[in-house]
Amino acid sequence: MLNLLTLTTAVLANAGLAADQPAGSIEIAQAYIAAYERQDFEAMREFMADDAVFTDPTSFDLAFVREPIHWTGADEILAGVSAWNVARGEYHLDRVYEAAGRVVFDASMDVFYATSEGERGFRYPIVTIVTVENGLVTEHRDYTGFNDMAPILDAETNQ
Repeated sequence: MLNLLTLTTAVLANAGLAADQPAGSIEIAQAYIAAYERQDFEAMREFMADDAVFTDPTSFDLAFVREPIHWTGADEILAGVSAWNVARGEYHLDRVYEAAGRVVFDASMDVFYATSEGERGFRYPIVTIVTVENGLVTEHRDYTGFNDMAPILDAETNQ
């Protein structure tokens, strides 16, 4: 009985990994987030629906955020993200899961800005929720702990 259970589990686990099977929402969201971390705008664009939305409601009432983060359309999103002058970002994931048709990334994030003096990094808690519909990202929603942001010292980076 144990061998049958093991075999059934293995078959079910591998059933979705066949080359001709479309990627699931988690795989698409993870690939999109990997492109976002690298600031690879061409790769991000490939994953996004034309009418995608990128929003961070936690940015709406903060004085140091020049404009609230709420962009509609892939081109507007990429223009907005690229204007941040981020060299790279690194999610430190506590948990990734799919719920109610959304992929949730519960994490802290290191963000490194390109400055004339070199990279300047900050770490903050973040929850990112990515909605994937018909194989494309239709929404990227962040809840960023801006008030808990802390500078990253050079010794803390893996560079």
